[in-house]
Parts: sequence; C-alpha cells; structure tokens
Amino acid sequence: MIRIACHVQDYYFEIIKKYFAAKDYYLEKFSPASYDDIYFIEINSLNDLDKIHQINKYPETLIYIIGPKDFHLLNECLTLGVHLYFENDDLENSLYSKSETIHQQIFSRFKTYHYKNKQMSFELRLAQIMYVESMNHKLIIHHDNGDFIERKNLSSFIKEIDSNNFIQIHKSFVINKNFIKEIKAKELILKDSTILPIGRNFKESI
Repeated sequence: MIRIACHVQDYYFEIIKKYFAAKDYYLEKFSPASYDDIYFIEINSLNDLDKIHQINKYPETLIYIIGPKDFHLLNECLTLGVHLYFENDDLENSLYSKSETIHQQIFSRFKTYHYKNKQMSFELRLAQIMYVESMNHKLIIHHDNGDFIERKNLSSFIKEIDSNNFIQIHKSFVINKNFIKEIKAKELILKDSTILPIGRNFKESI
C-alpha cells in the first residue's frame, strides 16, 4: 500500500483521489506527525515553500507540487528536491499527461519483493531492505521492519528484484546502495554501523 498525503484544498484533493483510485493507494489529508510515501503540496507563493520543510520523508519519498505558472517559483521548488510540478489551473489534465513519468517514479521507488515461507507470503518494499545475507542455503533479509528468513539463494534473489540499487559485495552479501555510509579497502559500513566484508572478486563492482 502506497500512502499519499495531500496538503491541498478540497477541490484538488478530489482530483488527486480520482487519479489514484486503484486499491494500491491510500489517500489522506496531510498531518505533520505522519510519514507518507507521496506528498501533494499546494504552493501559491515563495512564502509557502516552508510547507516542503514540514513533511516527514523517507529517502524514497516523492514530492509533487501544485502551483501557479511561475518560472521562479518552479525553479525554487526544484532546488528543494521536488519531483514534479503541476500547474494549478489544469491539474487533472497535467496528471494524465505526466502519467508515464508518475508511473516510472512510483515503480522505481516503491518496487517490492514477494517474500514467502511456509506460513505466509507478503510484499517487502525494496527501498527498505538494507542488505541480504546468505547462510546455510537460506537468505536473511535485513529490512527496516526486522529480519526475514527465506529458503533461496542470492543469485535467485538478485534475478527476481532486477534492481540497480542492489549490488553483490561478497559471495554471501547483497547490499542496498542507498544504505552505504563508508567504503573501505576490505569492508563496507552501512548507515546503521553494520560492517560487512568485501570479497576480492567483487571489489571492481563497488
């Protein structure tokens, strides 16, 4: 489920709700306390740019702005990491004209891996997988929400996810590049201070 928060007037909220009508999305009004995957923020002047700083975001969060036809304002939004800017006088048509870009951004950032074991199966978001460890013919998937064990080998996992964000650094480890903090000669340090070895055969790919 992809969560979408809307910091916009009701008229725009209904247009966005209609566009994201599929069951894979959950729309809600903006709340400063919540973390969401996609934000739609209405900006009418430079004074409104503080709204962008108010949001809680993950590394993969998408920020979409609805605003007037104003090049200076558009440029300021882009410098703040905004992903798309929609002109407010024609939001509905703008959404559909940018459908391919929206789809590509969502697919690349919120792609999932289908995890399954004997008891259950569900989707794990790739962007929240820190690294995957191979041990005794099983995989240990180290995820933001905990560790998940699955009977599979690393080569099958890499083939299934088909993602450029993951690289193999050792015969027993595949890591998410977005979680790398530091790379040393023989080891790699992740943002949570986990230290992983770098295999000799994988140095050139890092």
